[in-house]
Amino acid sequence: MADDPKALDCLACPALCCRQAGYVEVTGPDIRRLAKFLGLTARAFEAKHIVEKTRRGSKRIKAGYETCQFLDNDRRCSVYAARPKDCRGYVCWNQPDTTVFEFAKFLQKPVDALRAQEKREAEKK
Repeated sequence: MADDPKALDCLACPALCCRQAGYVEVTGPDIRRLAKFLGLTARAFEAKHIVEKTRRGSKRIKAGYETCQFLDNDRRCSVYAARPKDCRGYVCWNQPDTTVFEFAKFLQKPVDALRAQEKREAEKK
């Protein structure tokens, strides 16, 4: 687990979880909730928004490292109130692969803190 998750401000992040953190599977309840939120039937939602179906029948609204179709221009989730269980449970600092967290943490460091860190590392050499 990555250190110091409280130092990370999700609203200051460039939505790395929605841009590069992998797949988002949706369950039946997720599909019904999203469809209702968007004013669609479940069938219409699936036809319009399911981007991938696995061999075992799982349905996805985000494939691999593509940007989520529901991420708006302000880097906010346009379906936040109805977001799927995968999204509700995802926290970048509680993942086996800490790449997303470390990148988000780096992006949120103030420039003066980055310069001080760089100076300390240069002095060690």
